[in-house]
Amino acid sequence: MNNKNVLLLKTLLRSTSSFNVLKTSKDSKKKGKIIGTFIAYILLYLMLLAYSVLMAMGYGRAGLTEAMPMLLTMILTALAFLFTLLKSNSYLYGFKEYDMLMAMPFSEKAVVGSKFLYMYIKSLPWYLTISIAMLIGYAMYAKPMIAVYPLWIVLSLFIPVIPMLVASLLSYIVVKISAAFKYWKAVQAVLLFAVIILSFFSRFFIEKIIKDDSIDEVLTSTASFTEGFEKIYLPAKWFREGATELKISGIFLLVGVSILLFELIFILVARSYKRLNSAMKTSVARHAYKLTKQKKKSVARTMAFKEIKRFTGSIPYLTNAGAGYVMAIGVGIAALFVGLDKIIGTVTSGAPVSGDMVKVAIPFIAYFLTGMVALTCASPSLEGKNYWIIKSLPMSYKDIYYGKILANLYISIPAQLIATIGMCIGGKCGVAETIGYIILGITLCVFSATFGCECGIRFMKLDWENDVEVVKQGTAVVVYMFPNMILTIAMLIGSVILSMIIGKALVIVAAILIYCLLTAVCMMRVMALAKRR
Repeated sequence: MNNKNVLLLKTLLRSTSSFNVLKTSKDSKKKGKIIGTFIAYILLYLMLLAYSVLMAMGYGRAGLTEAMPMLLTMILTALAFLFTLLKSNSYLYGFKEYDMLMAMPFSEKAVVGSKFLYMYIKSLPWYLTISIAMLIGYAMYAKPMIAVYPLWIVLSLFIPVIPMLVASLLSYIVVKISAAFKYWKAVQAVLLFAVIILSFFSRFFIEKIIKDDSIDEVLTSTASFTEGFEKIYLPAKWFREGATELKISGIFLLVGVSILLFELIFILVARSYKRLNSAMKTSVARHAYKLTKQKKKSVARTMAFKEIKRFTGSIPYLTNAGAGYVMAIGVGIAALFVGLDKIIGTVTSGAPVSGDMVKVAIPFIAYFLTGMVALTCASPSLEGKNYWIIKSLPMSYKDIYYGKILANLYISIPAQLIATIGMCIGGKCGVAETIGYIILGITLCVFSATFGCECGIRFMKLDWENDVEVVKQGTAVVVYMFPNMILTIAMLIGSVILSMIIGKALVIVAAILIYCLLTAVCMMRVMALAKRR
């Protein structure tokens, strides 16, 4: 890493850091939102730390203490690879300040290397939290030497580097191939959706393989698997030898190979970096023009189609907000072929819960996926500098945000309907029952869009450098996800319990009324917030 990498990295961190706003801004509301964001992230890290410590203690009690270094390597490797694959396209290619950076006296390698390091630092708190938690669990059962503690932390910082580099190289290959085609974004989106879906369902495949095994068999298979994994993925072996056995060879190999791969991969990427970015920014013109009758649309519908175009035009936006819709459609189609009972049995790990018991929760099961992340959480912030242009146009704030909500509904409602109808057919629900579930599902989608819009306006961030900061790391997304997830789980469990007491019909009617009321409150807040913006 040279001085130019460090200079670009420091500049990028300072320009996107909220600490500068806290130091210089006199706006108490803006400072309050930043402090609230910091508190929210601290709580998230603490929750992750507690969960990871409990997980590590479970490994220790199961006799897997010696396998913890390898398990940590597996977890960090998987997370780093997936996070980088989802973000590398937006961070490394076609970013907003590309033209400005390339006009400066920096090499392509320095630019792309600094963007990679920025991506690494932004994800580092998550990796470090898991590393510390696993170290706590390992220390409780292995009682290691004092030198193990600092070495474990330092070497764990290098574990994500190699999978991040591999993901960046894969992203480069995909961009290089797809840049030759007109619909190159579709190629990348299909690949990313495939990775997300495979990652999501891999847990169920693993549980299916080991659920019938005894504890001894699981421990034996885990021990043999860890030994085999170390032979295949050498960084896991280097980390274990360096962190727990204090071998100098393991330390130097892990650090040295990480640095060497960093240099080699970004030398390769830099060779065609300008050409790839130029190809991505250049659109292919169509020569076959056909004059057709123009249709008049309302302002809200025009804004909705504009928002859908932005949604399909941003890979991070498409994959982050669209993953839930794709999984919901997959669950609905799967229910048609395997039935609702088998899906419920897989999700509940064989617990004594039948499909008939949870029929009333079908809309909430589908909504748990379709309402995972609302488009409206990020759409106000994604306007960026264009927000002031939109505000200066002769259109009301109601039309602007009605359009954003409508765009969310255009995508979420079809996915909700496919999932709901698929599960109803798979669960052999009656016609009246299915209609009730459909109405509740649509109500849930409207609530999701309005609540997401409220969060998006309240925590609007227009000065972002990269759309990933809004789509994946925005305060609005975090504030939306947790209350919505908790409420959905509570309603799911509550509907199942209440349906045994007062019947399914009354539960569905009550749920529809509750969400209609919540939607009305959110809509009033949206209009009130939009009027002040």
